[in-house]
Amino acid sequence: MQQLKIRNFGPLHEVELIVKDYMIFIGPQASGKSTILKLLYIFRSLREEVFRTVADIVEGINTDPLPELKLKEHIINKFKSFWNSHTRYGEFFLKYDYGNDKVVTIYQSGKKINVAFSEKLEQDIRNIFVGLRTYITERYKNATQEHKAKYYAELDRHIYFLFDREKIPIYIPAARVMAYGVFGRYLNRRLDNTIKIFIQQIAEMRPLYYQDLEEMVNGMRAYEFRDRDSIDMAMVLIRKILRGDYVYEENNERIKLEKKAYIEMPFASTGQQEALWLMLQLFTTMLSSGEYFIIIDEPEAHLYPLAQKYMMELIALVANYAENEIVMATNSPTVLKSVNNQVYAKKKNTEVVHPKYRLDGKILGAYILEKKGLRSIVDTKKGMIMQHELDSVGDMLDNELRIMEEREN
Repeated sequence: MQQLKIRNFGPLHEVELIVKDYMIFIGPQASGKSTILKLLYIFRSLREEVFRTVADIVEGINTDPLPELKLKEHIINKFKSFWNSHTRYGEFFLKYDYGNDKVVTIYQSGKKINVAFSEKLEQDIRNIFVGLRTYITERYKNATQEHKAKYYAELDRHIYFLFDREKIPIYIPAARVMAYGVFGRYLNRRLDNTIKIFIQQIAEMRPLYYQDLEEMVNGMRAYEFRDRDSIDMAMVLIRKILRGDYVYEENNERIKLEKKAYIEMPFASTGQQEALWLMLQLFTTMLSSGEYFIIIDEPEAHLYPLAQKYMMELIALVANYAENEIVMATNSPTVLKSVNNQVYAKKKNTEVVHPKYRLDGKILGAYILEKKGLRSIVDTKKGMIMQHELDSVGDMLDNELRIMEEREN
């Protein structure tokens, strides 16, 4: 069981969160939903900073006798890349417990950000670096390429299990439509770091989709998919949400409509633009053999309620496909109701919801952010979001809309 603790960071005063396999956060703007998502991403992607430090050692960049200090510097720089104005927060405290006595703490004292490891994690990290330096000093020069490959494969294995869960983190931000306006200029410092990461991921994936999805999958006969039926179901859902087939050809992104008509992605609807690369990132994870920790900000953005339901079916399909973990922030009662229906269908084994779209209530965590804190809205006995909480969320959104209309008038 993993746990995140937050104290006095941004809009969040005191938060203690047990990390479940399927989590949803809802709350007003600026209540801290995206802050929690970013923190979860940072802590669950620290393995990348260990690899970066290892690369420093191998390339001879790091001459410091204590490379764990360099690792902490990498972690601090990663943190700062998400919050450039962290100093205005004052003193804060962030702690992530990975289990098995492995803990990382990030805190600010005065204007200085610090990183601390638990004793067990510090020792495991030190052992990795000591072993690597010993190998480079004593054996690397005379080792065969085969022996080097075996050593680094073993080293990778140790690093992957350093933080206990070998799952690849993916962050899918809100405002995905920006990808069509800033592509090629994503290093602009004024862009949010999550958008930069998102655009880089799209750049890497885009060439894979030079055919429509069905042609591409049928051409991948050499691959052994975990479950071809789930792949086929995902393609149907993507087609329903897009209302067409996506294809990347002649350096253009298009949605292929019926009767051989096309629409270029920059001219597609906002809902299609917001949904496209969210869905294709999810689909790409299904085509791979890995397991993922997937963070999605506003999966429902600019989608009609029925399309929101399809989107939640796709996300549940991906969650069940390879024991992937899902974390979402939403502003939509439809999203919450869809999740409840999926949990209910699992409990009652109803045929209304396909088995591959069902969710186990034991893995569900749903929370509302209010008064600078976090409150669970799940009935622990039923494993479902409480009906009165669904009603209150709907009332809250209706009230916000009414206030906005009054202001505009």
